[in-house]
Amino acid sequence: MRVGPTRSADSHRAQHLIAALVPALIITLSITGFVWAQKEVTVVVDGRTSRVRTQAASVEALLDEMGIDVDADDLVTPALDTPLGDCTSVVVRRSIPVTVNLDGRRVDIDVVGDTVADALVAVGADPASNSQVIPPPETPLRAGMTVSVPHVFVRVSSQEVTVAAPVRYEKDPSLPRGVRRVVASGEAGRKLLVYRVLVAGGAESVPELANSRTIRRAVPRIVAVGTGSRVRHDASSRSASAKPPREGRRMRVETTAYSPRQPDLDFTTATGARARYGIIAVDPRTIPLGTRVYVPGYGYALAADTGGAIKGNRIDLCFETVREAIRWGRRSVTIIVLD
Repeated sequence: MRVGPTRSADSHRAQHLIAALVPALIITLSITGFVWAQKEVTVVVDGRTSRVRTQAASVEALLDEMGIDVDADDLVTPALDTPLGDCTSVVVRRSIPVTVNLDGRRVDIDVVGDTVADALVAVGADPASNSQVIPPPETPLRAGMTVSVPHVFVRVSSQEVTVAAPVRYEKDPSLPRGVRRVVASGEAGRKLLVYRVLVAGGAESVPELANSRTIRRAVPRIVAVGTGSRVRHDASSRSASAKPPREGRRMRVETTAYSPRQPDLDFTTATGARARYGIIAVDPRTIPLGTRVYVPGYGYALAADTGGAIKGNRIDLCFETVREAIRWGRRSVTIIVLD
């Protein structure tokens, strides 16, 4: 008996085609899976940026793959055990070994930062209050550098000073214009000044005024300034033959004479007016300062000075020369008070 074939020729050809396609499919899937597993990552090490493709599962595995060594004091962001994803950014900031001399003790420290100020913060010092640090806080850090922080403290000092008496001017219409008279001499005051001095490494800063307190207030010096009419001392008023006024209050007085040219005498008048002919010294309780008077044999005069020996009904006449003063001598006359 003859037996026919169990499969057709088409079936055999299909089997051969499948056998040829399977290895190619396996290779394609392997390549595609490798590409899918890769991630694009940005790595920044001390400011230098790199972009890499990797299959590393974590930040630590990535750095090992790139051959980047990390010490315990270095700063890595994100942490080493963080899973790595696509588009992840990894930042590595290496620590810088420096020595800080702080208040006489040495501190060796690895600092993650850019300037000396970062080193001060790392050892617990305030950069803002350590202006005397060497080198200055804004200096860039470099490996192996030494930072010196001098011992800093504040010293307080005080000083008593004299405060000059202020001058207060008051208008006085009873005095001729331009004439000044000291009404009150005033008194200087005292003030306590408190200073703050910053001492760093034995060097002192410029004292800074921290506070002040008044111990005794200054008493003003009061000067009366004449605002009345001016008195002219022309030739007629200096003449002994000047005509007396028709009106005025008559008063019997004892007169003496002086001259500003007498040696060893100070003829600065009490009102500040210059001692000259026509100026007389009076007792202000009898004849007020600034009063115009007529003196027979002398002429018109202005009461603008006082004197320790001038009391009551006594006046002192000013002459230009010593000879004129001696010639006058001492006389009793009846004067006419005009104001």
